Amino acid sequence: MKRLLYLALAFLTAACNQNKKSVVIQQFDLYELIVDTLFLEKDTLTKYLGSDFYHFQTDSGEVLMTFNQHRLLTYSYPEGKILNAVKFEIEGPDGIGGFLTGNFIEGSSIFFLSQQKELIEANLQGEVIQRWKFPEVSNERLYHNYSTFLFNKIQKSGDKLFFTDVPYVFKEGFTDYDKWGIVFDTKKEEFDHFRFRYPKEVLQYTDDDQLGLFSHIFNSQRDEHLVSFSISDSLLQIRDGKQTWHYAGSIEKLKFLKGTTSQQGEYTVFNPNHESSKYEGLDIDTHSKKVLRTVRIKGPTIENPQQKKYKLLVLNYDLTKEAELLFDPNEMGSYGFNTPEGYVVQLHTKTTDDLVSFAVLDFSKINP
Repeated sequence: MKRLLYLALAFLTAACNQNKKSVVIQQFDLYELIVDTLFLEKDTLTKYLGSDFYHFQTDSGEVLMTFNQHRLLTYSYPEGKILNAVKFEIEGPDGIGGFLTGNFIEGSSIFFLSQQKELIEANLQGEVIQRWKFPEVSNERLYHNYSTFLFNKIQKSGDKLFFTDVPYVFKEGFTDYDKWGIVFDTKKEEFDHFRFRYPKEVLQYTDDDQLGLFSHIFNSQRDEHLVSFSISDSLLQIRDGKQTWHYAGSIEKLKFLKGTTSQQGEYTVFNPNHESSKYEGLDIDTHSKKVLRTVRIKGPTIENPQQKKYKLLVLNYDLTKEAELLFDPNEMGSYGFNTPEGYVVQLHTKTTDDLVSFAVLDFSKINP
């Protein structure tokens, strides 16, 4: 009888193993996914072009748009020629302020996070359409920081605009605070929140201006928010008000090393440990339907200032990891923008005074 039982268990195990699809985590260099190179012009007023572009199909052809140094630049795509440059005023009736912490461009307008005071909508000719004061925060939060810092893109789905309040450093009093995500209904003209709390592990890294950060994206095809915390191997998924954690860490051994603080007069100076591991940007490649997560495995030390190791983790929309791709951040960016041909990142080593070069990446090549 026992022998029959063992045989039945063995048969069941074999059947389960046959039905279970094994997932192979591919590992290679990010450079192997380059399928094309894009070159964009720089004019005499442009020092740094960045990688924050929006792709549009217009009646006259495809274009890329970016907001750079208070100018809206429009490029032909894929030729990379500057078609138009519109200057936006800092002050006056159409002033958008001198301190901008984010923007979002759509078909006929552009939204700005301005002066940490208001959300502004302007048309593409530089004229302000509407202004809305940011909501006040509770004493628990102390102050807000509405920003796209650490790859927190402003995103829009239907009438709703999404952006984040990213703390400069995480404080112990923030453990129960959950209004980090902001929703603005452009039709109702009302602010609301998508809510989430930090993982408890962050308490080990309070007052660290690197390890208390997060990166957020909204996947409109899944109607879900995804949040990557600097010190967590898992991603937080927020869908229909339900929060679920999904493991999305590296196979590498990570060491999260807390920085220090020092007092200089009445100011507190934060001194991060640059050797520390940390999860950085989070983004979506709409071409191949992948979630992209950047991780610094290790950074430079005093003894070895050239030491660094970075990877780009690639997951499918089900948040199953498919690949870990090595890259050198001095040579290539890991954070960019979407086009119909692929995800585009800057090639730092091939940029000149007149041209900025970008690599077009095809992540569909790594499908298991």
